[in-house]
Amino acid sequence: MFRSSYLRVAGFVGVVGFLSCSAGGNDSSYVPQGGNGGSAGVEIDASIQPESGLIDGTMGDIATPPAKSHLTGKVVAPEGTIPISGALVYVSASPPKAIPETTFCDRCVKLTAETPWTTTKADGTFDLPTWYTGALNLIVQKGQFRRVRPITVPEEGVLDVPLELTTLPGRMDKANGDDIPKMAIVPGSWDRIDVSLAKLGLAKITGSKPLFGPTIDYATAGFDYYEPTKPLDPNDPKQPTQLLKKPEILGQYHIVFIPCDGDTGAEQWCTSTLATDGTVKDNLTKFVVDGGKMYVTDFSYEYVRQLFPEYVEWVGQTSTIGSACEHGAYDAPAQVQDQGLQDWLTAQNITDWSVEANWTSIQKVNTVDTTDMDGNPTKVTPKVWVIGKGPNTLSFERSCGRVLYSTYHTEADKGSTTELLTQEKALLYILLEVAVCVAPPDIK
Repeated sequence: MFRSSYLRVAGFVGVVGFLSCSAGGNDSSYVPQGGNGGSAGVEIDASIQPESGLIDGTMGDIATPPAKSHLTGKVVAPEGTIPISGALVYVSASPPKAIPETTFCDRCVKLTAETPWTTTKADGTFDLPTWYTGALNLIVQKGQFRRVRPITVPEEGVLDVPLELTTLPGRMDKANGDDIPKMAIVPGSWDRIDVSLAKLGLAKITGSKPLFGPTIDYATAGFDYYEPTKPLDPNDPKQPTQLLKKPEILGQYHIVFIPCDGDTGAEQWCTSTLATDGTVKDNLTKFVVDGGKMYVTDFSYEYVRQLFPEYVEWVGQTSTIGSACEHGAYDAPAQVQDQGLQDWLTAQNITDWSVEANWTSIQKVNTVDTTDMDGNPTKVTPKVWVIGKGPNTLSFERSCGRVLYSTYHTEADKGSTTELLTQEKALLYILLEVAVCVAPPDIK
């Protein structure tokens, strides 16, 4: 078996921002895993010589010894059942490097050429052949969602790995080998991404309130919820302005959610002055450029348009703030444009579904002259993931970070408090995919 140090192979999510993290380094040996249902970034570094000296000397190819054992299993979301596609699974004698605590440029996991590794299929399953046996570390990772557990690999045969070792964590517990991305939510009036995350296993749903919907135990959640106070108190540490106007606070996160409405509670929908505030624009732009991921839905589109105006054009937009809002809600049959997402949905017996309650419409996406993670000139065209009535979900890169925008909500308040709607799953899958490491651009 041979693995090239310049390997490019066809290679979740399952849902939220669960994202293969970086251990540093950037060269042409980046390995995007795309063909088997996901895109876990792996970098095989031929400069790290394997102890057994298995370099064959031809085109950087690296021979690996025959497998002695196989590890089989399934990677699932923190709630325990939803499959995670494209997750990185590998074994190592040493634990992986720590994931940075602050916003960072995620340049993919760097593995030595002899490291046994694989990625999960669309249904979350994996088969990892390994020539190392005995006491090792099993690492399961999707972006900054990572679980590290000790495992004893038998000298031969197949070991069915227990699900508790391959379930992505829902809380940070570094001492016991669990990492999750540091996430902040700037809540809007309608799109309850906090409920979607809770149903994924990142928080506990404690009950329900009239008009408000499910209630969440935020104190023990795997994310921070910046709920505005009424009357507004600018000194409240959980006030959204504290997050968006203070770079020292914003820089503590890997993902920021700005779901539909997304203002401070002081303005009418779609007219939030925060989206046009110079300090907020500068801080969020730097957050993305430095490697942060920004998730925006529906009426909060001004957070995309004001920061990155070249990438997307909305139906009805003018120079007036909120001009692209309220042109009539619509539902439409979903046409999935990404094979990985389609395979993942099919693996869960989802074939026909609709994007519901879209209140904004995208006119077109544009190719933009920008710079890559190293500051080199490049061209970026937003990727369209789902089409309903025109593009409905898209994402684009800006330097080290990415932006995800959707015209429809996760719509958690329409579903149950336990089961995810299909469009919730689709959005959370895409979020996980855009939150994996940033690869060097593939310039044609």
